[in-house]
Amino acid sequence: MNVVLAKEPPYPVFQPLVHLATGHFFGYEALLRSSTQHSPEFLFRKAREEGHLFELDTMSMKKAIESYFTNVTFNDHAPYLFINVFPSTLVNPAFLSFVTEGLFGSWNRRIVLEINETNEEDKMWELRLLGKKIRELRQHGFLIALDDVGSGAASLKKIVEYEPDIVKLDRYFGNQLSSMPNKQKLVSLFVQYCQDHIQLVLEGIEEPEDLAVALALGVPVGQGFLLGYPEPLQATQKRR
Repeated sequence: MNVVLAKEPPYPVFQPLVHLATGHFFGYEALLRSSTQHSPEFLFRKAREEGHLFELDTMSMKKAIESYFTNVTFNDHAPYLFINVFPSTLVNPAFLSFVTEGLFGSWNRRIVLEINETNEEDKMWELRLLGKKIRELRQHGFLIALDDVGSGAASLKKIVEYEPDIVKLDRYFGNQLSSMPNKQKLVSLFVQYCQDHIQLVLEGIEEPEDLAVALALGVPVGQGFLLGYPEPLQATQKRR
């Protein structure tokens, strides 16, 4: 582990995902934070440069799971835990044994592996091995989410090829949704496409008028500062 992480181990905070029609929790996304001034982007970039990306990614997962299931009563209706993961982590030979250890156990079916989009790993999506690993993880009970859909030209192809359980529309579509008819048309198309077989999540909901339009368009689940900030899980639960 690099010097920065050894001195100041990162910790998870959790941002809620909410059923828009009811206000009930659908899940929480675990996000990495550091007690230093270093951003999560800096930590992951540094880890990648030093060859420790897999170690940081799996350490973040472990911390998130331990923190989450210490605070949330586990059952079939517990909100899902969304954990970000890089494609390179999924195809790492050590990853499958990591997730099948006792740490996970029966929790698997309440965990969503949210696959990160990153320019450095674009070519990973072309590997047949990635699809194989995703299928294996599903067999162990995990759900698969595609993150930032709509931010790149390959997103639609990935939906078709990898058949995710959950699609998260990039926050671009939630931001100023109420004042941009073209965004509304595209969000409506995603709502229709995902209906019945994929859970759709709209990110970037920050204004009441955007929330109202998302509801009118039939968006089932939302995420954004209006619905909850990333913070320690105990604080997040007290706010609602």
